[in-house]
Amino acid sequence: MNIQRSTYNAGIPVFQHDKSLQMLTGGFVLDISGYAAGAVIGAGTAILVDEINRTAIAVKTATTTKAIATGNTEIEVAKGHSLIVGDQLNGKAIAEIDKSDASFDKITLAAAYGAAVATNTAIGTGNGNALLYNPIKVVPGNTHSVDAVVGGLVYARRIGYISTQTKANLPNVIFSQTK
Repeated sequence: MNIQRSTYNAGIPVFQHDKSLQMLTGGFVLDISGYAAGAVIGAGTAILVDEINRTAIAVKTATTTKAIATGNTEIEVAKGHSLIVGDQLNGKAIAEIDKSDASFDKITLAAAYGAAVATNTAIGTGNGNALLYNPIKVVPGNTHSVDAVVGGLVYARRIGYISTQTKANLPNVIFSQTK
């Protein structure tokens, strides 16, 4: 097992006052399935941690390039996402991803999306119960050990998709709208 504890400086801070954060430390092994080598999973990404097995799964995000109607099974998202066939959006499995258009990817879902979503809105693969503390650069073959934030202040405009349920799961996190 190749355990490498490293972080990647991927931009501006997303947490305020590190000393006031409530952390789950000791390391959770982050599942990097579906991420390309070199992809960066940013600080503040919603993660689902399993404290017993010490594992974490990142909530993948994408940004819509066209509004989604409740009955749509095809949606358009900006390039650069980490979604793969089998992931779920709004509880619906991704059946196909067409990357042939230069400006967006067309995702086909197994069932209707089930909600109206505006253009330029972040959507994601599920709910988390913590936030990723440090950004991680994906290195295949390595075990990525991460810490999880469960309390403190995060700049919500600097992180990806956070579902309403994730916010409810994190009552001690303040999602500030400060830029």
